[in-house]
Amino acid sequence: MTIFMSISAARAETDRMAVACDPSRIAAQELSDCLRAASEKSERELGAAVDAALKSIDARPKMLATRKARWKRFLNESEAQWVSWRDEECQDLAPFEAAAGGGDPRLACIIERNQRRAADLKARYP
Repeated sequence: MTIFMSISAARAETDRMAVACDPSRIAAQELSDCLRAASEKSERELGAAVDAALKSIDARPKMLATRKARWKRFLNESEAQWVSWRDEECQDLAPFEAAAGGGDPRLACIIERNQRRAADLKARYP
C-alpha cells in the first residue's frame, strides 16, 4: 500500500511539473528551460533516493557486512540497468508516443520516470 501512495505522490509531482512547464502558458525557450531544470531536479532527487536506500542497507542491525556489501552491489547494478532502460525508453520511444503539445517529450519522460523510481525506492527503503 505504501508503494502505491508513493507512486501517487510521484504522479502528483509530475502533474505539478506539467502545470509549471505548460506549453500553452509559457514560450518555447521558457518551456525548454523549465523542463531542463525539472529534469535536473528529478536527477538529484533520484540520486538522493538511491543514497538513502544504500544508507538504509548499512543501517540494518545484525546483518553481516559481506551480506550488506552484496546487497548494495546488487542495488547499484539494478539502478544502472534501470537508468539504461529509462534512457532507451525516453530517448527512443517517448518522441513517438508524445502528443504534439510542445516541449521536449524526452525530458518529460525522464522527469516522470525519475519521480516514479525515487518514490519506489523511498517506499522500499524507508
